[in-house]
Amino acid sequence: MTMRITRRSYLLGSAALAGAALTPTFASRAAAADPLAYKGELTVVSLQRNPPDQAYKGIVSAFEAAHPGITVKTTEYPSERFVALLTASLAAGEPVDMLMLNGQDLRRYAVDGTLGALDGLVGDTSRFAPAALETGRIDGKQWGVPYGWYGGFPIFVNKAVLDKNGLSMPATYDDFLVIRDKLKAEGIKTFTHPGKNIYLWPVWFFTTFGQTSKNRSIERTVEILTGKGKFTDPDVVEALDLVFRFGKDELITRSVFSLDTPNAVAEFSSGRAAFFMQHDGLIQQILTAKPAAVDLDVMLMPNLVGGDVKSQFPGGPAAVLAVPAKVEGDRKAATLALVAALTSDEANAEIVKLNNGTVPVNTAVKGSDVPQIAKLIKLSDGLVTYLDWNWPPEITRVFQEGMQAGVAGQTTGAAVAEKAQATLGRLVSEGYAFK
Repeated sequence: MTMRITRRSYLLGSAALAGAALTPTFASRAAAADPLAYKGELTVVSLQRNPPDQAYKGIVSAFEAAHPGITVKTTEYPSERFVALLTASLAAGEPVDMLMLNGQDLRRYAVDGTLGALDGLVGDTSRFAPAALETGRIDGKQWGVPYGWYGGFPIFVNKAVLDKNGLSMPATYDDFLVIRDKLKAEGIKTFTHPGKNIYLWPVWFFTTFGQTSKNRSIERTVEILTGKGKFTDPDVVEALDLVFRFGKDELITRSVFSLDTPNAVAEFSSGRAAFFMQHDGLIQQILTAKPAAVDLDVMLMPNLVGGDVKSQFPGGPAAVLAVPAKVEGDRKAATLALVAALTSDEANAEIVKLNNGTVPVNTAVKGSDVPQIAKLIKLSDGLVTYLDWNWPPEITRVFQEGMQAGVAGQTTGAAVAEKAQATLGRLVSEGYAFK
């Protein structure tokens, strides 16, 4: 199924969860919850988020107030170490009652038996947008439910830099080259990127593959993973080479390989780069800081391939909530009540409002009216689910490493594609089958 909105995600960082007071209406409804038999601690393991989720702590506090005797402990792991740290925790027998995952890790844990199916256990799922709900559905079963909002990786634009240099918003790749030549004389980069963080490189491929696949990136991914296509097919190689061209033409310079996300944000916010492909969750952080050198706008990647192709950007729900299969009895009932509290319409409204989220995952909730986010909401029909939420993790690693090397000029699209196909062939020989 093509998972589009007709929004991944968590960003990387080390910030802790932040709290915010809930509205009286939300708090009063939470206090009216039914009593639960379980008393004790519920453990939540989540990906770290930056900027922090400003609503989560308040929702959890309201849940604890509504259920005396229950406390919620939340542990966050960075995305690049999430699997290793969670695996170690589970192997050590540490209790994990609820997981807050991205779609890629949800697929991993649903397929390997870590998760329990949630069919019939999470209330009326019609409150969720169908595409958001579909993220947690694998092999005909519901393994997770969406939390937060749809968000993704558009391109941030510093209009102040363009306007100061008499430049227009780019409509083609050649326009980027014109901008590069003008800004280079001013000591300003065309693009910044947290290139030190290998985890974020594939979003560039997702963006270009949307175009080279003629807006069939999800369908083509499924075809490749089921043996009806190959990573070495021309549209995949072309998409990789398009990204690598950004490096070859110095639209992305090698200096980005020393940057993490905070450094890249600082570079963009100081007016030292005109463009920044980044998760829309950072829009409010930049606006709140009010950097004098930035007039923030957002756009999608221009048409890089010509013809009747629509510009798209990669994304997904902020999180998917899942329950491990080993959680049972009264403890499971309490965990499901926490899931319900975090995914109610009232909670979703708080999450979107306090985090300036884009498209809410609950259909009854209104999105943010911050101009830049409101613009993205209008562009959200061009948002396509992250492809690595379908890839096995070994393929994801090939693309992470290969794209970083390709932008640095150390490999080619054909070489990365061949390695990805060889890796898939090995996985299939070992019993891998896409679900």
